[in-house]
Amino acid sequence: MTTPGTDAIVIGGGVIGCSIGYHLAKAGVTATILERGELGMAASNAASGILSSLFGNPTDPYTRLVNSSLAMFHELAPELAEASGVDIEFVQSGELELALSEDEAQMLHAAVEDGGWRSPEAQWLDAQAVREMEPELSDSIAGGIFMPEVCRINNQRLSAAYARAAELLGATVREHAEVVGMVRSGLRISGVRLHDEELLADHVVIAAGPWSSIIAETLGSHVPARPVRGVNLNLQPLGRSIGTVIHGGWGLLVPRNDGSVIAGATVEEAGYDDRVTAGAVQDIMNMAELIVPSLRDARLNWALAGLRPGSPDDAPMLGPVPGWQGLHVATGHFRSGILLSAITGKLIADHITGEKPDLIEHFSPTRFRGA
Repeated sequence: MTTPGTDAIVIGGGVIGCSIGYHLAKAGVTATILERGELGMAASNAASGILSSLFGNPTDPYTRLVNSSLAMFHELAPELAEASGVDIEFVQSGELELALSEDEAQMLHAAVEDGGWRSPEAQWLDAQAVREMEPELSDSIAGGIFMPEVCRINNQRLSAAYARAAELLGATVREHAEVVGMVRSGLRISGVRLHDEELLADHVVIAAGPWSSIIAETLGSHVPARPVRGVNLNLQPLGRSIGTVIHGGWGLLVPRNDGSVIAGATVEEAGYDDRVTAGAVQDIMNMAELIVPSLRDARLNWALAGLRPGSPDDAPMLGPVPGWQGLHVATGHFRSGILLSAITGKLIADHITGEKPDLIEHFSPTRFRGA
């Protein structure tokens, strides 16, 4: 069966695919989002929900990408809430970067004093000030840097917010719709094949996380996305929770509006194995207890693993897929998919509607030719 054409098909119903669908719909493009499972239930569901800025050369493309996307969320959060009825729990909570030893405290303090830290608004806090801000922190914490501009959201609601808002603007969202092939007309991609159906479109966007590379390979194209497993835990403290995002050592603690805490996240080169392993849980709990000892007695609400899409330089791959007309990609966001979802959706929508965003060119997958 062949379904009548649409303007654009987006393969992938995570935050990236759903954001693209939303921004296409906002631009008046008739879009269909296809998800082989359930919306937002892969890496997007297992993320931490941190929205951080970068401090450095303002002309650097990745810095521009990150900071532009963070700025968008201040307007996007209420916009999505009004359009979709879904509250993504956007909060400017700030972040504490902790010093776990006196040597580390001296290093971090010096970095802030020299203006070499990643936040232009960074403030050094001594051990007492850190514990006044977060009383549950370990007595062994030697100090920390507070970055007030850092925000957090409930990442588990973000895909649904994008998708529902897109639907209300005329987009179609289909779950349990697995793409098994492409419809080709010479060097043009003119649609996709499902198990029992062909869907036609003027544009097809591959936004399938680490599976994007597999889809591209079937067409002989090089989009080198790889899976990087990340495990997060959701802990429910018995007493007082935390109020800021906390970064200590390799780990992160992120508060949620319901009083729970996201603890994580591992970075594991485990291929397409998305298991939550006992070792990962133990490592995360060791980190969490080191920072907030009372979390040892917290209730474990859930443990989730997600396969983030990495790239050779762990920056996104955006724009046309080399060798094909009408085929585009948005993947490789690594650990920043939630944060970069806003700017990615807009850039891809602008590109498809005929604009030429310069950031698309900077993050083209062609930079990895021969890699």
